[in-house]
Amino acid sequence: MANSNSDPTDRDRRASPPPREPLPAIQADRIARAVATAWHGVDSDGRLDIPLSMLATLAAVPRTDAKGNENAPVIAGWGPADLALFTRIVWTDILTARPETVHLLYPLIGWIFAEDNTESFAAAHTVARAAIRSGQLDLTGTDRRFRVDLLGITLAALRPRAGWKARGQFYTPADIASVLAQALHVEEHRSVTDPTMGTGAMFRAVAEAMRDKGRDPRTIRWIGCDNDALAVACATVNSMMWAIGNDIVFYVGDTFTKDWESIALKQREQLRKLAADISRYRPLLAFIKNI
Repeated sequence: MANSNSDPTDRDRRASPPPREPLPAIQADRIARAVATAWHGVDSDGRLDIPLSMLATLAAVPRTDAKGNENAPVIAGWGPADLALFTRIVWTDILTARPETVHLLYPLIGWIFAEDNTESFAAAHTVARAAIRSGQLDLTGTDRRFRVDLLGITLAALRPRAGWKARGQFYTPADIASVLAQALHVEEHRSVTDPTMGTGAMFRAVAEAMRDKGRDPRTIRWIGCDNDALAVACATVNSMMWAIGNDIVFYVGDTFTKDWESIALKQREQLRKLAADISRYRPLLAFIKNI
């Protein structure tokens, strides 16, 4: 029997439900602001690839390990060298598994494999810690990542508004994209094309609408174009983060380019063939090396 003399405030506290998690969009905005503040606080030289690539790298980390332990405190304790090693391992694995995305991802991750990038990783470490402290793994390390475009929101936070206007970039707001996606009624085994895709917000909305209807977005061919190479790189990462499948046909350039879809498809198939050839001849090359 409960103690009748117990503090009513204490009883109310024990009976109250746990605090609700913030909406993914609010959570993403908080992370983006923290990353932008951290990045602008270091000598960034106006670069956007380094902070965005850190968010993309951390997106490969689940919130908890196999034993249910939180991963955030572990990563928060890493130094720049630890972060550099982990980052290279993550992207080596991704490029090995998805070689057809190398040219799309390069504007975002090329610096990771550059020589003498110690200073860059020191700055990246500052960003990674800010992202972890603001709760990135609670978002991207769970299925909540399907509901928001963290990279797109962060790109907007990092890039001055004047920069968007100069590039003629006006991305569709998430709520409008969701309404349009629901109206499309996309069936499985079809294609979805966005000639001004930015970081892929419309693709995310379509994938979410499909899942709401019990359909699998991995059956779709996603065709997109944008003249911002960094945005296309983010869209490529997003396609992995949102688990929309490997059938992406992305192109960096002007949508007025003749046959840009067929050019993008040809580039993808050439890279797949090159990767297959390298894999096929790797044992022979190893044998020759040891002669």
